[in-house]
Amino acid sequence: MNHKDENETDGLSEIEKWLETFFLDPLTSYMDQTTFRIDLYETDDQIIIEALLLDFHSPDVIVHLHRDCVVICVAQANIEKLVKREINLPFSVIDKNVYGHLHNNILEIFISKNEPGLGKNRRMLFYEEK
Repeated sequence: MNHKDENETDGLSEIEKWLETFFLDPLTSYMDQTTFRIDLYETDDQIIIEALLLDFHSPDVIVHLHRDCVVICVAQANIEKLVKREINLPFSVIDKNVYGHLHNNILEIFISKNEPGLGKNRRMLFYEEK
């Protein structure tokens, strides 16, 4: 019985360790300053990735889901160049239900902890909601 409780605790602590590592990584702070800011949140049912795209003019954002990685790509204002951020997760994101929306230059990506996904690498396109 205690063995099962240890496994459940280890599963929770894995996500907590990943969140702590993400936020304490100096590269995360550097990328927040040089590209765009990323915040991560955890609820009982979801991992939420929030990207603050305040300095960008692109009407759309492309998000690539590849194995355990979420890549957010957006065009920078007045520059013909895509800026991207990669978020490596401690689980396979392609096996999870993923959806999101873009509103007021804030992209929110919701990754279900329990609902299955397609099991394939995929690309998602988000348009600014008005």
